[in-house]
Amino acid sequence: MKLRRLQVKNFRCIEDSTEFTICPVTCLVGKNGAGKTSLLEALYKLNPDVEALGNFDVLMEYPRARRRDYQGRAQGQPDDALITAWEIEDKDLAALESTLGAGALKSKAVIIRKGYYPGRRWAGAVGSDPGSSASSDSLLAPSEGGARAEDDFFETHAARLLPKLLYFSEWHIMEGRIAIDALLQRKQRAELTGPDRVFLALLELSGTSIERLASTERSEELIADLEYAARPITEEIARYWSQERDVRVSFLLYPGRPQDPAPFDRGLVFETRIVNTKTNLSLNFEERSTGFIWFFSFLVWYSDVRRRYGENLIILLDDPGLGLHAKAQWDLLRYMHERLAPHYQVLYATHSPFMIDPDRIPWVRTVEEVSQETPEGRLSLGTKVGDEALSTDHDTLLPLQASVGYRIVQDLDGGRRLLLVEKPSDVIYLQWFAARLRERGRTGLGSDWTIVPCGDLTRLATLVGLLARGPSRFAALLSLSHEHPDVAGQPYLARMLNGSGAFPLHKYAEPVEATVEDLLGPVAYPALVDLCYGLPRKLRLSRTLQVDSGTAVLEAVSNHFAAHPPDRMPFHPLAPAEYLLTGSRKLRKLPGIEEALARFERLFTDLG
Repeated sequence: MKLRRLQVKNFRCIEDSTEFTICPVTCLVGKNGAGKTSLLEALYKLNPDVEALGNFDVLMEYPRARRRDYQGRAQGQPDDALITAWEIEDKDLAALESTLGAGALKSKAVIIRKGYYPGRRWAGAVGSDPGSSASSDSLLAPSEGGARAEDDFFETHAARLLPKLLYFSEWHIMEGRIAIDALLQRKQRAELTGPDRVFLALLELSGTSIERLASTERSEELIADLEYAARPITEEIARYWSQERDVRVSFLLYPGRPQDPAPFDRGLVFETRIVNTKTNLSLNFEERSTGFIWFFSFLVWYSDVRRRYGENLIILLDDPGLGLHAKAQWDLLRYMHERLAPHYQVLYATHSPFMIDPDRIPWVRTVEEVSQETPEGRLSLGTKVGDEALSTDHDTLLPLQASVGYRIVQDLDGGRRLLLVEKPSDVIYLQWFAARLRERGRTGLGSDWTIVPCGDLTRLATLVGLLARGPSRFAALLSLSHEHPDVAGQPYLARMLNGSGAFPLHKYAEPVEATVEDLLGPVAYPALVDLCYGLPRKLRLSRTLQVDSGTAVLEAVSNHFAAHPPDRMPFHPLAPAEYLLTGSRKLRKLPGIEEALARFERLFTDLG
């Protein structure tokens, strides 16, 4: 059976999520507290892998503002908390008809509800009761006559087709040390925690149990069995966990020491350790990176659930990779799409841009707390889920914007090297001086560079440098303004920029706020402006303009034109650059041209 649509009502912070569709991998994106976890937990209760966690609790889970009113009226008509629409797949329909005969179901559409009442409620077009039908238009459509008979029919014949729901969150992460006696007591009292269940799953995978572990005298044999069971899990991690590949899992079982804190001071203590196979050094499981611990714990739980229930699963992940580095989050996302998605539907909640696949934005559902203005003031409408990745709330959309923005940066090059500059005039200057240098047999700009004007690069250059695959593919000429920090005075920032492909222009010209015009210099650039504007001798900037050592030449020229406007056109930074394209021979003999060529050559040499 495939889950097609979902709606959550009257559950924790959710009054009514509204109906939304489910994809092969559904990504729930929203701010902290928006209700993402509540959506997953409500769905989980439909058919959980831990049966004891399948009931809705009025006291703990019904929206508190309305709980008292609901309890006063709930006897006759208890509320739904979850409404789901499913499609019975062809193989499942064939299995039903082989038992019940052809036409046992008149439609593949089935609606299943669960709420603050015992059991599940089904609605579908049963062959023996044609008056009963499931609406394909809305989850809110009530089932018609014979509802109880439908429930009995589906629970008897179709419940086995319903996928088991595997839910995993940070609260399931296995602990590095476990006091066996204390765990046995929690199991006897039915008070198992998430980490307890994962550890018991690890024991089950090795063919043993907590009771056998507590009573055995052949600990070495058990440890060997456990390490054998953990080996395929470790190998799977090595395949998808690019952060650490040279590791293996080992286990210890020893008596509690009186000097250790309770409950590790008595009985047997089980310890999981991670060994670095290069150095042969080991650390306690909990001292390894959070990401590795999460990945290992999930694979243990997933392997055991699959062993118990087979391949008919839906996997629910709450904030997977929360403590992972960005690269490790990509590894996890790749694992989900390559190893899980081909076999199971996956729903996961995140607010990390690195857990959003920019190639699958239609699979994203935005989750946000919505309110509206009324004459009485702002009214909260509770958690709502967008059926498409659309929202008017900037904070909700921020992870999507970051994910798409990162992909744009990564795809900019198209196989070429990109040199990002601020102004169209920068493109002309760089190309013109590169050509003059090549004519002289000197170092120009490589032919594999594509120059792209992008506006103010003060922030973009750092972003590109940090996100790009390496400085050999991207470079940005960074011009600092008075409003931005003096990178020259911040060596750590300067080293980061240089190492990431961002080139502050002050490295090649004097002022900190240098622009490409400063590579021409305080002699050549004013002379170029004189020629461009045809200034008479007495007004030529090369004679009258004084450029202070700390002032960018473009700023000095702009200020001069503003104070002494000529009769001709107003000054525009692009005009001198365009004049270069006229090919005038005078340009090759500009005053200061040799110094300008040397500055451009140093830049081109660094760009490589």
